[in-house]
Parts: sequence; C-alpha cells; structure tokens
Amino acid sequence: MVTRNDVARLAGTSPAVVSYVINNGPKPVSEAARRRVLAAVAELGYRPNAVARSLRARRTWTIGVIASGNTGGTSPFFGQFTRACEEVAWQRGYSVLLGNSAEDPMRAEGYVRRFMEHQVDGLVLMRVPIAPERAEEMRGRVPVVTIDHTAPPHFSRLAVDDEEGGYQATRHLVQHGHRRIGYVGGPLDITPVRLRAIGWRRALRESALLPPGPATSPLTPAEPTAADLRADDLIAEGEFSLEGGYTAALRLLSSAERPTALFASIDTQAIGAMRAAADLGLRVPQDVAVVGFDGAREAAYTVPGLTTISQPIDEMARRATETLVAAIEKENEEPLTEIFSATLITRGSCGCPEPHLRR
Repeated sequence: MVTRNDVARLAGTSPAVVSYVINNGPKPVSEAARRRVLAAVAELGYRPNAVARSLRARRTWTIGVIASGNTGGTSPFFGQFTRACEEVAWQRGYSVLLGNSAEDPMRAEGYVRRFMEHQVDGLVLMRVPIAPERAEEMRGRVPVVTIDHTAPPHFSRLAVDDEEGGYQATRHLVQHGHRRIGYVGGPLDITPVRLRAIGWRRALRESALLPPGPATSPLTPAEPTAADLRADDLIAEGEFSLEGGYTAALRLLSSAERPTALFASIDTQAIGAMRAAADLGLRVPQDVAVVGFDGAREAAYTVPGLTTISQPIDEMARRATETLVAAIEKENEEPLTEIFSATLITRGSCGCPEPHLRR
C-alpha cells in the first residue's frame, strides 16, 4: 500500500507538506511544492485513509445542511444558498450532506439526529425549528449556524431584514400610485412571511392606506400575530410554490374591489400571481403590478421581468459556512448574529422601465 512517506520521497518534500496539500491546510504550501505533491499522488495512485484521518483528527470533514423546503416547490433561495454553501465548504476541505425537512418538524428532528449520529462537524439550519431540549443537547457537541430570526443564544444566527424588505416593496408600489395593494404570502405562522407582511403593513400605514378589517388599528408595541394579519382582506396565504401564488392571487384579483398591485412573499409565488392575472385577462403592470421577494435568477426572465427584493444569498451562504468552519476549527467559537440588508431590483412588472438582458 502506498503511504504518505512514499509520496513525500517522490515529491522531495516532508510528509507534513504532503498532509498540508491533501488536507488543504492548516499551513500554506508553495505552488511549486503543491504541484510536485499532486504529481506524486497521481503517479503512485495514493489514496488517503479517510477513516484513519478522521480518527486521528476527531473530525469527519463533513457539514450538514438542513433546509426547510417542501415537496410542492419552494423558494429558489434554498437551492441557491445550498449551492453557494457547498462551494465554500469544498474550498475549505469539507463535504456537505443535505437534508430537506419538507416543513415537517418531525422530519427536521430526524435529520438533526441522523446527521449527528454520522458525526458531522457542524450544522447549518435554514429556517428549521429546533426543540429547546434538542438545542441544549447540541451545546458543546457540534457548532450550529441558523438562517433565521430566532435561535438559541449558543447558535450563530444570520438572517435578512425581512420586515424592511416588505416595507421597501410596498413603498415602491405606493410611489407608483397604487392605493390598494395586496399581499400574497406563504403561511403567516412562518417568521419571515409574517415579518414581510408587517413591513407591507407599515408602508400602508405610513401612506394612510391601511386595509379594512380588525387588523387595521394602530400597531401596539407588540408585533401583530398571524391571526391579526389574517383578518386583513388584502392578505391571501398560499403554499411556497407557483400553484400557491397562483391560487392566492386568484382570490385577491377575483374580489369585487380587486387590488391594483400585489406584493408576494417569494418570487415563485409572484410568478404564479402573474399567471393568475393573465388568466383573468389582466395585464402586468398596466392592470396589476407585481413585486416578489428573493432575487431569484429566474425573475429576470419572466415577461415582463419581475421586480423583486433581492437577498444577498451568496454572501449569506459564504458568511454562514465560514462562520461554521471557524467554530469547527476553533478559530472563533463565539456565536455570531448578523442581519443582512435586502435590495430592491426594479424591472417591468411594477411599471418601471424594462431592462434588456442583451448586452
């Protein structure tokens, strides 16, 4: 069996340098030495013993990523985030195990338990609720980064400013002259959906355009609950999918006093809402304007192009992965909290000039 010492002799380096090249650290190696080591590895057919390596280092070089998607189709946020997360992990020498909780708390719990049984070095939880007893059990065993607004104090927490994003979207529609603006949302019990609705409502309140119903009274210091928001007749809930956006928008656009603009909690729902408008004989944006949330790449390819609140998805994934790796490698074990800003990207669906993709 070819050993690391054999590779070192052929490459003219020390066994430690061979280890640094194979493990991508922890110490830097010159490009010339790296090329010699890789050439020797290829010539000798050297294959490191991953099990022995893990036992020595007490590490598996794997990260578990659990996303709160669903089987009916979900926000492009999750797919783009996990791809970016995997890219950064690969660059740092880690592999990624991916689980989809399908918005099922029991399934999410099962993935957490299974990944910990496989001794992953860290976990990224994307809007996955964790029972307090499970979170306490994880303390000191495995570092965790959550992509959510709420998390135990010993978890790192990253999130986008959902309320401000909802406010920006609605304020932009108000500036276009709309006075009756509907909200097509996912389940309001989910924190980001509710926060985006609160931002929608804040923009309406500031413009004296509060929708009718019990939830139109001035906000108290406490945030409105999902039940409060459901009382507004300009809010329609639907699944995180094209079909969910389509059916929710149909309910709003078929009403006697239909809205002239819609803000959707994710881009996928917004695209479904645009189809609902077309099926009702309504033109976008002349008869109904539409704004989404996420900044999905697909939003630029609808007709007209979809105006959206863009999350810095790649930046958040990079920050989450680097934070987790730093905790795994004991570089920085202090929990981090970081809230990212969202950006309004204007296209034709709101009535703004339509940018052309051709350069």
